[in-house]
Amino acid sequence: MIEHLGGLMRRTTTAAVLLVGLLAAGCSSGDDGDDGKSGAAPAPAASSAAPSTSEPAVAPTLSKEWQPKLDAATAGDHDDVCKTVGSTACVTYITELAEVVYDVRDAIDTAGATAAYPETMDAIQDVEDASAGYAEGGCAGSSEATLAEGSACGGYVATLLTGPGIVSLTMTTDELTAS
Repeated sequence: MIEHLGGLMRRTTTAAVLLVGLLAAGCSSGDDGDDGKSGAAPAPAASSAAPSTSEPAVAPTLSKEWQPKLDAATAGDHDDVCKTVGSTACVTYITELAEVVYDVRDAIDTAGATAAYPETMDAIQDVEDASAGYAEGGCAGSSEATLAEGSACGGYVATLLTGPGIVSLTMTTDELTAS
């Protein structure tokens, strides 16, 4: 229950930080980022303590439900939405992508299957770290950083853009490994 609430708080805090960052054009609170990091650190330890008896039966069900949702999140023409990584359109899009990834984490936590999805949980943590870095780095509202120039903000956005696809692939890998 506490893990689930922590996941919900991380998701809500990260989305709020991204949106506030956009509105404040680079003005973010270190407290929000620190809360996300300190909330994220205990999750791997807790995930290793999750019961393993029900995981093999739960794993295939989770991918069947979540892979279509992850695929749908990236469907459509979004090629140039993050050309400038601080644009309003980019912030909105990467926030939506991160929300779907956080929903997957919540579903895994709720199912008590964190131990069955080690690679997936690592990929989700990468998204959380990129989201926190983006918010803390004042990337939202920046008109200078682009994906092409290899800036820190561009790196965060690249991770957020590829996050749903990587989470989808790692779910399959984790489930095949568990079988």
